[in-house]
Amino acid sequence: MINRKKREELKDNILKILRNSERPVSTQELADKLGGKPWHSVHTRCLMLQINGLIEGFRVGRMNLWVINKRNKKGAKK
Repeated sequence: MINRKKREELKDNILKILRNSERPVSTQELADKLGGKPWHSVHTRCLMLQINGLIEGFRVGRMNLWVINKRNKKGAKK
């Protein structure tokens, strides 16, 4: 149960950062803003959020950038 709670907390924090950002945020920036969370954990959670349609991701060079899905801009939770 603890891991599930941590995953939900990480998901909520990622969504909060992306909602408040005016520009796309890289995976590394997200990890830094989340208090030094491992890059791979943040990337995996972002991929899951993308699959669920909550965020959109794209690549620029070697960076993965993330934005909140326009349909979920107001923060409606699924």
